Amino acid sequence: MSESQLEHLLGQAAALNRLEDFLKMVPPKTGQVELVLEREQVAVTRFAHNRIHQNVSNRDVRVWVRAIVGGSVASMACNTLDDAVVKATIEQALKIARLMPDRQHPGFAERADESGHNTEPGSKSLTFPGQDTPGTPGASYVEATANQTPEDRAKTIAELVAPVQEAGLEGYGTYKNVLTELAVANTRGLRSYAAGTSGYLKGLIETADGKQAGYADQLSRDVATLHPLALARTAIRKCLLNKDQIELGPGEYEAILEPNTVADLVRFMVIHGCGVQQLQDGRSFMTGRFGEQVTGENINIWEDPASQYSMPFPLDYEGQLARAVPLVSNGRAAGVVYDRVTASRMPGRVSTGQATSPWNITGDTVPLPQHIVMAGGDKSIEDLIKNVKRGLVITRLHYTHCPDPRRVVATGTTRDGTFLVENGEIVAAVKNMRLTQSVLDLLYTVEELGESKTCQDWWTANGMGITNYYLPVLRVGRCAFTGNTTF
Repeated sequence: MSESQLEHLLGQAAALNRLEDFLKMVPPKTGQVELVLEREQVAVTRFAHNRIHQNVSNRDVRVWVRAIVGGSVASMACNTLDDAVVKATIEQALKIARLMPDRQHPGFAERADESGHNTEPGSKSLTFPGQDTPGTPGASYVEATANQTPEDRAKTIAELVAPVQEAGLEGYGTYKNVLTELAVANTRGLRSYAAGTSGYLKGLIETADGKQAGYADQLSRDVATLHPLALARTAIRKCLLNKDQIELGPGEYEAILEPNTVADLVRFMVIHGCGVQQLQDGRSFMTGRFGEQVTGENINIWEDPASQYSMPFPLDYEGQLARAVPLVSNGRAAGVVYDRVTASRMPGRVSTGQATSPWNITGDTVPLPQHIVMAGGDKSIEDLIKNVKRGLVITRLHYTHCPDPRRVVATGTTRDGTFLVENGEIVAAVKNMRLTQSVLDLLYTVEELGESKTCQDWWTANGMGITNYYLPVLRVGRCAFTGNTTF
């Protein structure tokens, strides 16, 4: 590990000792205080026209102070580990908490293992694949990723662009490396720590005139598992196929949805229906429907923070162990995720360990699933295409939105590889189209589930979301398109 990375990674003992020192600054008998320390290093290498044009890195340290006085709670934050600044932040949080109305906060946890599992009314018999044999949890911190240097990223990009240049095409993209550590401590005795790494490589391959494009990406905690040559070949193949695009009219089509597309659709189920806050507000598609059919019977979706494929991480931002939670079981509404505050509002509930980051860029700190797994199959995209009489292959979506959260209606345009299939073969590239459909209705029409991939939705990949996914390719019987683009 380089000197700069060693400087950044405090380690468990040092991080918790620092928080211990800060907690000694809390005036006696003034209330409960919880500190969340997060340190992050982000390094990004960007390339365009087959050449690296930017290499940047950023380090940040954040301390979030939560204070409880009676049942009132207040929060303050600072971006330094300076003793005087942290002390002032603690005092200010306590001062504000004394002025706040009683929110009946349940108090902070004493141990990380106070999180657990909940069974919703009507879903007692529902399970999810692998529940009884979860296996060894995946590693959230990988040395190979933590040790990565700019030269390592440059070498990976060189491997990616070599076949692109050979094909006479232009390569654009990003290689992003993230190293984080999270520590949580409070005046009730809780001490939690975890570290994480991630590597994200994406490539957009275009012709020189920009009229054809193909896209592929890879995501992993372990950069040793990224394969730039395979990524390049996939994106090149799509680019070369994506020529002489035809225009298809709006309507319902059979479709092959690649995992990146599935992520953009499932995202709206996650943020609008799979957290208990939405359930308590009556906004969730699960409201009053636990145990009822909400998708096709072949759909199983669950939150799995330990899965080696869904970017595992063992803790949440309340220092609680993150638990697996069934969300949709054989098509039936099965469960939602909780943090401590939302669990306290319902008798017999406990946190499931999905408290989100107080620095969440979405501005919504209610509990949300962050490690989504959907059960898949073993068929490749090519195998699934052979079973399509007439339909579309969708590589990914762009700038998706949800105009009707309760029905989970998703809309967005296709990008970088939309193809027409007839009698099991790709016969033409298609101009981009606008998809508008209820995700729940779409998942009633899934006819086959193929191979799975670790991925992110469009928003998370662009720094505006928090959820990672392990999702299969889907062959659906009816996918609704409501418009066209001119390109």
